[in-house]
Amino acid sequence: MTTEIKIENALPGDVVPLANLLSQLGYPTKESDVLFKLAAHQAPGYQILVAKKANQAIGFICLHFYQTFHLPGCVGRITSFCVDSQVRKLGVGQMLLHAAEEYFKQQRCYKIEVTSNLRRTETHEYYLRQGYTETSRHFIKLL
Repeated sequence: MTTEIKIENALPGDVVPLANLLSQLGYPTKESDVLFKLAAHQAPGYQILVAKKANQAIGFICLHFYQTFHLPGCVGRITSFCVDSQVRKLGVGQMLLHAAEEYFKQQRCYKIEVTSNLRRTETHEYYLRQGYTETSRHFIKLL
């Protein structure tokens, strides 16, 4: 199956499947908002990659990298990641994650970070199987 998959930059024509994937992830989003986010992610330091089968987006990964103050180099951050529920566990996520890691290497990032909601225990296991380690706690304050 994964030989039929291509990893590409997200395009405005991917809005409908991306909105569907965001809903699957638990974040229902209007197509107009997805289009706005696609445009915003054209800024330096941002990237959205999509996995496509038969020219249809079946997964995405959103990336951001930034300079750290306390260490030399950049940190790569996965800000959102989803594979269509119909094709999960077939290697699409690994393809997207590998493409993300290659992108961050090209940006000279010294590490990649990703946060995952405490309730997403299967996702935590996935990242651990991919060589990621749990190193810190993430704190938020809603404004």
